[in-house]
Amino acid sequence: MMIGCRRRLGKDAGNKFAPPPWERSSAEWLRIDQQLEADHLARRIDRGVDRLDLTPLLASYAGRGSKACRPDLMLKMALFEIQRGRVSPAQWYLDAKENLVLHWLGRGLQPARSVWYTFAFRMHPFLDGWNQEVLHQAHEQGQVGGQRVALDGTTVEANASRYRLLNHQQLQQRRQVLEETVQADDRGRTPPALPYWLAKTPETRRWQREQYQVAQTRLAERLADNQKRPPSQRQEEKNIRISVSDPDAALGKDKHKVFRPLYNVQYVRDVDSPFILAYDTFARGSDTGTLMPMLARTQQLTGRTPQQVLVDSGYVTALDLADAQQVGVELYGPWKENDYTEKDTASAPQLGKDQFHWDQRRRAYRCPQRQPLKLVGVQTRPRSLGRTEKIEIYRADAATCNRCPLKARCCPKSQSGRNLSRSEHEGLIEAHRRKMDGAEAKELYKLRRQTVEPSFGDAKQHRNFRRVNGRGLLKAKIQTALTVLAHNLWAFAKSLVGAGPSNDTT
Repeated sequence: MMIGCRRRLGKDAGNKFAPPPWERSSAEWLRIDQQLEADHLARRIDRGVDRLDLTPLLASYAGRGSKACRPDLMLKMALFEIQRGRVSPAQWYLDAKENLVLHWLGRGLQPARSVWYTFAFRMHPFLDGWNQEVLHQAHEQGQVGGQRVALDGTTVEANASRYRLLNHQQLQQRRQVLEETVQADDRGRTPPALPYWLAKTPETRRWQREQYQVAQTRLAERLADNQKRPPSQRQEEKNIRISVSDPDAALGKDKHKVFRPLYNVQYVRDVDSPFILAYDTFARGSDTGTLMPMLARTQQLTGRTPQQVLVDSGYVTALDLADAQQVGVELYGPWKENDYTEKDTASAPQLGKDQFHWDQRRRAYRCPQRQPLKLVGVQTRPRSLGRTEKIEIYRADAATCNRCPLKARCCPKSQSGRNLSRSEHEGLIEAHRRKMDGAEAKELYKLRRQTVEPSFGDAKQHRNFRRVNGRGLLKAKIQTALTVLAHNLWAFAKSLVGAGPSNDTT
């Protein structure tokens, strides 16, 4: 239900919130109002926020002490700043004093810097609900399809240095020095010479000790995950590192191939409208394992599961195909290849698996020379997020392979015969590859680049979301949700242009 802002504030406005310096009838406000175009971004944000139910946000204020600034006005100001690429509460504080459009949105309100930072955290529990409202209202007006969506992810820089990454040994050494220094602080005997990395005051050193403990816990988790990998994929312990300034951040290469702390932002974008239907932020360096969490987020935010999902190759694995089939979703994406890469058969002379015939009745493969490859074993291989996949291993007779005329193209370096692996979901893989070879799938898949990738480009270039403002996964999630809310409100408010002034008369 769409509830007017005046009704939402109600009697609590006089008890909890201070009136803004200006009313809509004030000469200062009217002077700025006359200068704003009818379709100005500020008017769209103003109309969009007035259609949200802010009751939970208002109820989060206790009403004790000094009266708080009007949260509905602060929300409008914050979303306007996000749309302009001003992502920091420190920037909001400065602009609220200098920007005439913010004066119009906030009725002359100029919250203190600390108030802005507190408000950014206060919004967090309600951001999903507001995005739900926008999407629900857009769906009721027929603006959102939601049946065909594009899913993709991008990495953004964590707010942490890429030069001060510690491995287990280095972290232990620093923790020992830090603990000895804190104990000396407690006795009033702080050493005169301190390492460059150590905090400068006893209070901040105690905080630093807690931060290092968090980093130790996160690093222990990464070391344990590394031990679960197959021996051929394990890293040396000294190469597994952590950022002590942002222990939540994953380490990996960004879009410029620079190794650094980063987060992974995921969008589900409607193919038939400009709306972002779901979003989330993960502390990982790749898209692997995010398909089902993002489908769950789409169901949560829109109340519906899409029928067709356009993805890149990072989301198309045997387990992803099985999971998608279970929830009734049809994936469209390349199998084991990048969708920007052209096939180069000249550089891959080995006979591919598609050259071998699968005999379902005998459960065996036959090579192009009609020789059988028989089952020799079954492996349970670990996958992302603690999942496993059963793989059957098939092998041809070694003597037969060594005298075969196709050996140079089939298994030139093997003396034990050609091997093939078969996933427990191989039937889904083969069906998916046949589908993607069809003209209809190829035509549909072209829409992916036209939808979700421009959304990331817009967020990074125009909303300044190349780097997280603040440290930790929670702050990264808040920035993602605010960016999406500002985008969806802007998209929805397009239909409200000319709908008249806001119904907020308080």
